Amino acid sequence: MPILTAGTLAASRELTARLLGHIRSGAAASRAELAELTGVSRTNVTEKIGELLDLGLVIESGRGPSTGGRAPRRLRFNADAATVLAVELGMTSVDVAVADLRGRPVVREKHPGGIGVGPEETLALVTESGTRLLASPPVAGRPLVGAGLGFPGPVRFGLGRPFAPPAMPSWDGYPIAERITDRFGVTAWVDNEANMVALGEFRCGAGRGVSDLILVKVGSGIGAGLITAGRLHRGTLGGAGDIAHLPVPASEPLTCYCGKRSCLATVASGQALGRRAAALAADGSSAALARSAASAAAEGRALTAADLAQAALGGDTASSRALDEAGGQLGHALALLANVFNPALMLLSGGVMGAADVMLPAIRRTVYAESTPLAGRDLRVELSDPAGHFGLAGAALTAIDELLTAERLGTWPTAARQPTG
Repeated sequence: MPILTAGTLAASRELTARLLGHIRSGAAASRAELAELTGVSRTNVTEKIGELLDLGLVIESGRGPSTGGRAPRRLRFNADAATVLAVELGMTSVDVAVADLRGRPVVREKHPGGIGVGPEETLALVTESGTRLLASPPVAGRPLVGAGLGFPGPVRFGLGRPFAPPAMPSWDGYPIAERITDRFGVTAWVDNEANMVALGEFRCGAGRGVSDLILVKVGSGIGAGLITAGRLHRGTLGGAGDIAHLPVPASEPLTCYCGKRSCLATVASGQALGRRAAALAADGSSAALARSAASAAAEGRALTAADLAQAALGGDTASSRALDEAGGQLGHALALLANVFNPALMLLSGGVMGAADVMLPAIRRTVYAESTPLAGRDLRVELSDPAGHFGLAGAALTAIDELLTAERLGTWPTAARQPTG
């Protein structure tokens, strides 16, 4: 019997994970195809597939076409072997889901209110919601093996903690990942929500088949998720994609919450557009917004970007001009990204994109005018589909990708479960 060293054990685990990755991606669906794709002997492939079958992560599903001999048994990834908790922590809502190992939310709850109440109350809500969902019939009995959470601000990915989130001091350095691990007994990963949406779009949405894309989320704040050469780019500490503070050529420079002036967030974020709507209502520039302001005051709320969009779509000139200007400023920032990263696709998501009918033409016009000929040649600027729940999918996939690495594969419980139907 050969002596197994640390090196050979690591190589063995790496091969198992690599074979699973090929099956998971659909690159190979039989032992013969895996052997041909990897250059590994059929005997070794068969041994590793046996391990994956025992774990329940791979199942045999019928037979493939014969090439002269016995028809091969087809293999496929068993997305029902386990579940992961997926959470989107937002400024105005909290989404909680239990997803399968493809990253597809199986059951989901959306809670209004957002994270402004602070970390303890928010994570208590996540615990209550997640526990309820895990007991629901569609997922009951499947083991929970990990959790992924998206946070609307900078995150130290390796630590699972927010880092100096704007206007949310109670979240700064808060051990989100540790708290979720304590409450659910599984490893948790936390990332910026724009990264989560980018990963979800890349794997499950419009980004499939695209190796380089940028997802820009424009809500209360602004952030970007960068996919380069088929991989999510987080940067050294997790700070890549924080584009809210890119300088833009504003006609009236405003001071940002970061202390600098003329940041993108001061002119194109949801908060900035809400302030712009209030200003247009107050100075008499927009009768439509003045009426909206009166209604909003009666409801005990401030004007929002949605009010500005509604007025613009109703034909209000001042509102349309404001959104066109904001779209141009956002397009300026996106042109900078296009020139640096040269993506094939830019996707726009977030609540502010409810005003896309007015803003998108200005965004596209500016991106194509200011990007270099080569960067703009085949670039597409499109909207993300909000019905795709790509933030939740990305949160789930963040955890799944980590769980299926060679270091962790087989260290967490799975239960072989033959899918029905």
